[in-house]
Amino acid sequence: MTNALDPCRMVSEILTKEEAVWTGRPVVVQVRDRGQFTIPAEIRREMGIQEGDVFTLIRLGETLIATRKRLVAPEVAEAIEALMREERITLEDLLEGLEEERRKYVEERYGIEA
Repeated sequence: MTNALDPCRMVSEILTKEEAVWTGRPVVVQVRDRGQFTIPAEIRREMGIQEGDVFTLIRLGETLIATRKRLVAPEVAEAIEALMREERITLEDLLEGLEEERRKYVEERYGIEA
């Protein structure tokens, strides 16, 4: 065999390292007609996977790795809402402030009144 990287061997080595968190055993699933497969309920429960969760699929040769992708937009929106409540800022206040900042930007950037 050449010195080319063997993705399957690399994944196997990663999973056998002490610091890797390898729990359970391999699970066989069947791909259905629309390319879907079901993650077993026990794994979903243990990992807190819920309907609508988004995953990134990484292909390494003949190996497919699915990693959960955390969406940050909802978290950012919640943080903004909490800050607005804390500071007693209404949506109208926020929009008015954004309009003022846009006006200043246009004047500074393009030298025209907006």
